[in-house]
Amino acid sequence: MRILGTVFLGLLGLVPRASCASSDLERRVREEVSHFQGTMGVVARNLDTGERIAVNENVRFPTASLIKVAVMVEVFHQISEGSLRRDQAVTLSDADRAGDETVPLNVLHAGTVLTVSDLLRLMIAWSDNTATNLLVRLAGTQRIDRRMESYGLPSTRLFRPTFRDGKADVFPELEREFGLGMTTPAEAARLFELIAEGKIVDRPACDEMLAILALQQDRAMIPRLLPFERDRIFVANKTGWDEEKLPDRRGFRGDVRADAAYVKGPRGPYVLAILARGVKDKSPGVDNEALVTGARISRMIYDRFAAPAPPKR
Repeated sequence: MRILGTVFLGLLGLVPRASCASSDLERRVREEVSHFQGTMGVVARNLDTGERIAVNENVRFPTASLIKVAVMVEVFHQISEGSLRRDQAVTLSDADRAGDETVPLNVLHAGTVLTVSDLLRLMIAWSDNTATNLLVRLAGTQRIDRRMESYGLPSTRLFRPTFRDGKADVFPELEREFGLGMTTPAEAARLFELIAEGKIVDRPACDEMLAILALQQDRAMIPRLLPFERDRIFVANKTGWDEEKLPDRRGFRGDVRADAAYVKGPRGPYVLAILARGVKDKSPGVDNEALVTGARISRMIYDRFAAPAPPKR
């Protein structure tokens, strides 16, 4: 009995230690968020242990281009169901071009023929808005939103194609505030968790989606401070950047910044979502406060969840 009691007490002692470590990390993340000039939400979950960090997890944020992950999910479903094909041809026209950004499809000539697979990679890796609009046209805004609801993500919504402010396909009152789309940190992290765990369509489809996300060209937030030179790290992420649609009480329209990712390091995998709105720093460079703050938080999470364990003494 004495031995059993000692073992039982020892096991009890493990819970507070893990809990304390998690609480300390969340406290540090909250401190970073509290100093940020804007509103920021963070959710991270260790997929091996279930340990979870959450700050402002259920606050609704504009997604900017992060909502393109939801578009990708619906396209993969329709490919699985047979209503779309990977090799389905889509011909680019001048009328299809969204905005004047020098993304790939905006510099190609009218008449260029692409496939659905091409459009998926352009939409995610280069955040190509023309590719996005072509896919939204094929997949349908309402079907994309219904798919998110079917996965228990009711606050993750696309309202319209890109560059069509004020002309919503659905929920015009929400589009006036959130623009292209909305989500919460909890739901953004959950969407990446579902993909990581092979729970969307099937495991091969999820592996393909992760491979597309790993092509991401914008590495200025979540991947930014990770020790790629030291560790073998896999990052599959999607970012977003826009301006608030409505001004605040002082008439200021802050920026929107977002990044969500699946990360796998030496000690295992996790998902992380960092969303910010009302960002006071509107500078376009990599030293923008939202990017720098998000990168610091990302490194904190990595060091706790996935960095190599320290050597035993």
